Amino acid sequence: MIVAVIPMEPHIKESGFMNSPSVAVILPVYNTARTVVRSIDSILHQTHTNFELVIINDSSPDDADRVIRQHLEQTNDSRVRYVVNEHNLGLAGSRNRGLRTVSSDWVAFLDSDDVFHPEFLEKMLASAGPATDVVVCSHDVLYPDGTHRYRSRGRPGRYTGNQAMALLMKDEMTPYAWDKLFRSSSIRGLEFPLLNRVEDAGFSIAAYERAREVVCIEDSLHLYSVNPQSITWGSVPPILESYRFVEFLKETTRAHEGSPSEKNALAAAWILTFLNSAQAALRLTPPDVDHHIRECQDAMTFTLLRRCLMARPDYALAGLLLKTSPLLYGMLYKEFVRRRYGI
Repeated sequence: MIVAVIPMEPHIKESGFMNSPSVAVILPVYNTARTVVRSIDSILHQTHTNFELVIINDSSPDDADRVIRQHLEQTNDSRVRYVVNEHNLGLAGSRNRGLRTVSSDWVAFLDSDDVFHPEFLEKMLASAGPATDVVVCSHDVLYPDGTHRYRSRGRPGRYTGNQAMALLMKDEMTPYAWDKLFRSSSIRGLEFPLLNRVEDAGFSIAAYERAREVVCIEDSLHLYSVNPQSITWGSVPPILESYRFVEFLKETTRAHEGSPSEKNALAAAWILTFLNSAQAALRLTPPDVDHHIRECQDAMTFTLLRRCLMARPDYALAGLLLKTSPLLYGMLYKEFVRRRYGI
């Protein structure tokens, strides 16, 4: 159940507002009382002002509710709607609740420990053509020590939905939901799959499958914070969830029935899925870490590794190293994470 506590009202602020594209920004909140105001303000200060912000408190156990209510009373912005989940639904469930409540031309997603550049909406909309259904931007990564760096995955340009889908499976275009703008009509009825840590990739893959055109731009318009306590960094994807995800990919893309290049792209996605699961276990060392690693090794068959070699040789070699020497792989991965992400 969701309880709405701040109503949505019409908002007119700029000349020509009613003719400008409307955007719904969905902001789930969980355990981010310290950062959520920064996220909210990054949306309220957008240069494109025809938007609605839907904040969804996912039964956050911290002080987020008080912080959000207090800040919204101070800002008193009628474009904001605040809803509270009676029970925790998870990131995917909260986003899906938000999707069912909005009716804007476009939809964007923001995590409550990240921020949008002030021109995120304006530049993303400006990059979209009449046939564009998804716009993807680059982003900066903010590290725990306060430093940040520019990160882009995907060459700037225009792609068909199928091309973007194949690039995502090969990890050559980002899987995230928060660096994208989705045309509402193209994702109508689409929801985030209830899968641990891969809900973004599942949604993006399905959106690309429907898309007429995907535009990738080089502008960094989003600041992603490395949070060791987040779902991404603080949990190990269960093996069953990883298998559910690759089955979801097969069902959505039909790549396993496609051309050799499509099959190779699917193999790369498969290998990367279990590499990520193994890496999380190596980093967090749960009680069943050895069993978890063996399960990941078994999932990366030599047939899949050979196919992956054709699409992403680096991931194929990483998978082979994990199969043959998990101890060495773990040492190298932990050093990589320490140097790259500071955790």
